[in-house]
Amino acid sequence: MKRQFSDALPKLAVWVLLLFTALTARSQVIAESPCIGVCKNEVVGILAGIAGGSAAIGIGVYFAFHHGHSITGCTVAGANGIQLQSQGDQQTYALIGVVAAVKPGDRIRVSGKKEKQKTSDPQQFLVERLTRDYGPCAAPQAR
Repeated sequence: MKRQFSDALPKLAVWVLLLFTALTARSQVIAESPCIGVCKNEVVGILAGIAGGSAAIGIGVYFAFHHGHSITGCTVAGANGIQLQSQGDQQTYALIGVVAAVKPGDRIRVSGKKEKQKTSDPQQFLVERLTRDYGPCAAPQAR
């Protein structure tokens, strides 16, 4: 359900922007007599611009904050299963969750979330899906 809504959001944004563009164009055509001060069509145009900008900002914020966390790195076989050494922060994560397709020695990107650990063991990363498999790692990972 959540995925269907996020897939429909860009289409909704395009329709809203097209609607306000059409209203703005119509208000410019209707203006027949000059007016003193701010005309009705100018107010409509300003409101349409504000609404369109607000919609674009809202959609941008939604995708910025609701984008799932992902980690890219090389996998190694650890004592407690498959581990991933992150390419970005050089942390080692024990992979849990959907890891059936993950093979040691591959460079992958996984989506999910970090699990909080209180012990000195490697942090755990709950894999929701394997986003991309880049193939074998360039160099073997040293532990």
